[in-house]
Amino acid sequence: MVLSLLSPEFVVFTAWVEFCDAWRLSKKCGMIEGWTLTHSCFTIMGGFADGGDAITDPSDFGDYPGIVKPVGHGTGRQVAVTKQEILDKSKGDFFTKSIVILQLLWFTCQYVERWAGHLPKSQLEVMTVAYAVLTILVCALWWHKPLNVHFPIQVTRQSHHHPLTPEADQTRPAHLAAKIMEIDPHWIFLVTGTIFGGIHCLAWSFSFPTTGENRAWWTFAVNIAAGPAILCVSMTMAKTNNIPSSASNRPHALGMLSALSHRLF
Repeated sequence: MVLSLLSPEFVVFTAWVEFCDAWRLSKKCGMIEGWTLTHSCFTIMGGFADGGDAITDPSDFGDYPGIVKPVGHGTGRQVAVTKQEILDKSKGDFFTKSIVILQLLWFTCQYVERWAGHLPKSQLEVMTVAYAVLTILVCALWWHKPLNVHFPIQVTRQSHHHPLTPEADQTRPAHLAAKIMEIDPHWIFLVTGTIFGGIHCLAWSFSFPTTGENRAWWTFAVNIAAGPAILCVSMTMAKTNNIPSSASNRPHALGMLSALSHRLF
């Protein structure tokens, strides 16, 4: 909760990374009957566990009949836990997620309409719109992710091994979706951070009680938009120059500090 208030663009960054990992896992498990993106999200978040160890490697799924079970006498596999059984452990469903997104969209559309009609607007509304836009992105990326699952499904390894072979079409040229998933997540952080700061800049010409408050809003709005860019540029330079990780963490920390500093006042 605190992180979503201090750095909503970092929450979008995290949601993007998790979604990409779940999408890749779904592609690897395409030969398993009944496997869905919900299964992948549940697996990525540690939903299947053997004791205290989370089972996330698809090459190990064949050892756990509690995750994947054989079909007939062939090499076919199907899920042992259905999508409905996983969603039953979730604290959110289609209805509640839809209500949240509709409320956010309604507020955003109302603000755009008032902006187009040159009606009075407040700085608080601008800030709320900025959070609403990024929250919509997070809801979309986490749409298939079970929410607030406190306890994993415990599974037990069997002695014999049933390896899962990758899909045959994985050798085909990558499609557009696969190329999108290969985007460096830090660019997602840059884009969403810039959007978040850009929306704050909509209040650039608003009236403020004092000149100092007006200048402070300008400064922090620019800082919000530029902070993620500093982080991404520093990381790109570190990769280009092959800087060791211990040294490259310094500019990364500087960029992150710049991206967050405005929220600490």
